[in-house]
Amino acid sequence: MKIRKLIMIAIATAFVSSIQAQSLSEFKPNDMSFGVKKAKNAKKIYISDFSVNYQIYNEKQKFKQGGSTLGGGMRGDAMAEASVGLEGLTEKDVQQITDKLYNDYVSKIKASGLQILTAEDAAKTETYSEYEIIDGGKVSLAQLPGTMATAPTGYKYFVKKVAKSGKEKSGGFMGNSQFLFPKLSKELDDAIISKVDITVLFVEDKNAFQGNGVNIKIKTNLRLAANEGIIMTDDSKSLVKFKGQNTVDIVNSEVSFYHGKMGLSSTTSYVGSLSKPLYIQGVIADEKIQSFATGGLSQGVSTMYGTYFSVRDNKSTTTKVIPVEPKKFNDGVYMAASKFIDFHMSAFLNDLK
Repeated sequence: MKIRKLIMIAIATAFVSSIQAQSLSEFKPNDMSFGVKKAKNAKKIYISDFSVNYQIYNEKQKFKQGGSTLGGGMRGDAMAEASVGLEGLTEKDVQQITDKLYNDYVSKIKASGLQILTAEDAAKTETYSEYEIIDGGKVSLAQLPGTMATAPTGYKYFVKKVAKSGKEKSGGFMGNSQFLFPKLSKELDDAIISKVDITVLFVEDKNAFQGNGVNIKIKTNLRLAANEGIIMTDDSKSLVKFKGQNTVDIVNSEVSFYHGKMGLSSTTSYVGSLSKPLYIQGVIADEKIQSFATGGLSQGVSTMYGTYFSVRDNKSTTTKVIPVEPKKFNDGVYMAASKFIDFHMSAFLNDLK
């Protein structure tokens, strides 16, 4: 009995330690809303979008062209490259998080008394008459650079177009699907239109003094994104591309609700976000990755034909792989995303009363 009791205590202690290992930073939600009370008589809701993006890899470059220097010397070109990736996560791991968040979301909607409309209902509208229906449950690597994009298993949604790269275009004015929602709400008998779009990042770019060269500094910090940019090496096939060129994709985390139609706008709008990132601590190791390069300097050698310069181009490449424990990652991300979704969902539903 004594041995069994000791084993049980050990298991309980390990379980508590596991829970305490993952924690969240200060939660700073933000929302922009108007006319929410106008949706209080709504009976139906349509989930137009439910997606979670998980950053698993990042790389970037910086380039500085050489040339003449003060004092009469010459300096060569400098190129710095840095890359960092997470190791140990599978598509199945991240899909499980998304599915769990979606199932929680659906359960709370049903508990509120709202009827959830299906993709088959939305397919009958004029809004989606020229759209393609997509099945969730499959991970895409084409949506955002270095991320795995997921939609829930068993969930269907609409896209305007799927590019050759596999990237989905949501449609709407300048690619913003919310511009479709006033008309869609009206066509669905004044249903509430909801949208959940969450981005989980682990790379944070730090400012670095450049000096005579190029300097890249990266820090790992797992978090739910506020309004941030993913900076990534440009791997496009563009005819005009410069050395060290990176792309910037603006991302955030959002839980939003729209209802009704007044002209081209919704009569009700609630957009929930974060005023600062929600950090997930105790999941991945804190790492700092740096890559610095400076072109070789030559003061020149005088010859009978003039001054001869022999300069050297330099390149620095830094790569880091960070191991991840899937359970810790799943528990930590679920804890943060669930807190974020629950807060804004409750705020909106309570405002309807």
